Amino acid sequence: MAFEAISHSILPVTLPSPATIIAKIARFEWELPHIEQEAGAYQLLEGPGLAPRFLGHENGRIMGLLMEKIEGRSASFQDLSICKTALGKLHELGHAHGDVNRHNFLVTEEGVKLLDFECLLENASPKSMRGELESLRAELVNESGRGGGFILQGGSN
Repeated sequence: MAFEAISHSILPVTLPSPATIIAKIARFEWELPHIEQEAGAYQLLEGPGLAPRFLGHENGRIMGLLMEKIEGRSASFQDLSICKTALGKLHELGHAHGDVNRHNFLVTEEGVKLLDFECLLENASPKSMRGELESLRAELVNESGRGGGFILQGGSN
């Protein structure tokens, strides 16, 4: 589950104030390992610029994470080439995404950003990487809504 939140200069990160950020929070205990995996993945991918910037999580037990909000749209079949390039860069780092549905590719003015790393496979096998690339075309034409999620926006008080 992901929520949007407004930062009011409470983070030790340089952001325009106020800045909209994404807070992804575990709702159930069984989601905690997925959030921990995803927080680690965002930290791992911070340097290459393949994903939104990781802004932080609670110290100690990870119950959620904060990341920058980037404007863009979900990928479609017309974006196959640039999505393959982004996925290829992830594979060059030795990782497979684990869930290449169209909503996990955010097409921005700066290119494609990858999202939702709770299934990331570090030190992935060439077979799993090849499988992701082979399934990408079908995922980008899938209009079922799978992986689309939702956004809750609260009113300002």
